[in-house]
Amino acid sequence: MEQIELGSVIEEAIAKFSRNRIGDKPPMFLMIPSTLRVVPWRDRTLKELVRVFLYETLLTSDPDATLEISLRRRAELKDLDPFVRVAPSYWLQLRISGRGLKMFEKLAQELCYDVGYRCEEWITIEDSTVRFATFAAFDRPHIKIVLLLASTRSTHRCDLLFPVAETSLASCMVSG
Repeated sequence: MEQIELGSVIEEAIAKFSRNRIGDKPPMFLMIPSTLRVVPWRDRTLKELVRVFLYETLLTSDPDATLEISLRRRAELKDLDPFVRVAPSYWLQLRISGRGLKMFEKLAQELCYDVGYRCEEWITIEDSTVRFATFAAFDRPHIKIVLLLASTRSTHRCDLLFPVAETSLASCMVSG
């Protein structure tokens, strides 16, 4: 189990995007609670996935539309837990939203695949523009993440959800 400095990963991805994007950059609002700056994860895949996902999302977004990036802890997600077939202590949610957000299923699948997660399935919620998918780690199919893509008339939203088990947290604290 590793302690991932997720706050730094997010800030570094934003800095790299700012240096590498040619032309105008979208305005951004960033919210990272101090309690979530460091999180336990089984390996470095969380760090890599957040880094590439955020970087690609910012790189392809509309420069004239504000993006909001937030990280938050979510309690159990009753509708989601049975679908994913995991029951974590809590979910870590990375949300990127705004009018200029451009994230597509194919790109999301490629980014996840590149860091070691294969897509299990995509689900569309009936009478909605919401789509979500589960991704399982190549080497440990019981390790999963969830991606949610949603669009309304004015805003697009992309949520990456990572299940965190309290036992993982306790073992990190003891060994650290």
